[in-house]
Amino acid sequence: MGQRDVLSIDSVDRIRFYVKKKYVDLPKEKHAEIVADAIVKIITRQLPPFSKELQDDICQQLIGDVIVAQGRPVSLEDIERISSQQVEQNELAKQQLAEWRIGHGLIEAPTVSNNQRASLADKLSAFWERQRKVIAYSVGCIVIIGGVFTAQYIQQRVTAASTTSDVAVNVQANGLELLSEVEELPSNDLPQHYQYQEVNHEKLKEYLTTRTSLLAEPRYYDVIMETAKQFNVSPVLLFAITGQEQGFVPRDHERAEEIANNPFNVFHSWQDYNTTIEQSSQIAARTLVNLSKDRPEDIEAITWINRKYAEDPNWSNGVTSLFATISNYIND
Repeated sequence: MGQRDVLSIDSVDRIRFYVKKKYVDLPKEKHAEIVADAIVKIITRQLPPFSKELQDDICQQLIGDVIVAQGRPVSLEDIERISSQQVEQNELAKQQLAEWRIGHGLIEAPTVSNNQRASLADKLSAFWERQRKVIAYSVGCIVIIGGVFTAQYIQQRVTAASTTSDVAVNVQANGLELLSEVEELPSNDLPQHYQYQEVNHEKLKEYLTTRTSLLAEPRYYDVIMETAKQFNVSPVLLFAITGQEQGFVPRDHERAEEIANNPFNVFHSWQDYNTTIEQSSQIAARTLVNLSKDRPEDIEAITWINRKYAEDPNWSNGVTSLFATISNYIND
């Protein structure tokens, strides 16, 4: 499979249709404003976790240098290049960019043994063959949209993001609704019950609380839920893996805060790779999606994933059992 667009031409058509239907009483130029803001948000969500001001600057430069000047899609390499230029004097942003590079397979994770490095290189080579994303929408999108808005208009919208108008307020209030209506979940080879679906958040948090899990806190819970949707992976499956790997990270563990940065034990363990919950959850989700490929019909999905995700051959039994336990609890 080749590189996957974050925003396809079909998705642009769906955005236009949604905006036209929802804001039927607004003029076309206001429709263009809403569509442009939605597209900018989609690009921004793929950037490293910089400050909003820095993300806005990078987004503006990506649109100007790549879309407008070169008329081509934006790639991971474009983001890496422009981000590197922007963070030269910012040590915190440099660290955030380094973690983003690791999470997207652009550089190797630090400090592992030769055997571990070979295993990780094999994993990265396999899943990035299909999973490296192009963060892009082409000039074809602009052609589809026609005269409604142009790439220059989008660039102007980025610089004028702070403008307060009734429409801008509407976009801000309904932005998530708009994106949720038009975004398609990425396809993968996981069985349907291991793909993303909405859950009873109250019951899921209640279950995590019964396990005294630190992951019930919004700073962890919300990130895992967002990652699950981003990669079309069941959030229950992600939490089940944290249960198998780290007992859901009990609050009373003396190093709970550190473990919660990488409760999936990606890149061998939380001790070897202590990153952020954003990075570790994304790596775990990507790995699940990749390792689910080419599964023989007579082998259960988690058993198939077990062959490379974990050295313990019983890992899949634990994850499967926890998945069933959590599912039964939240659906009761």
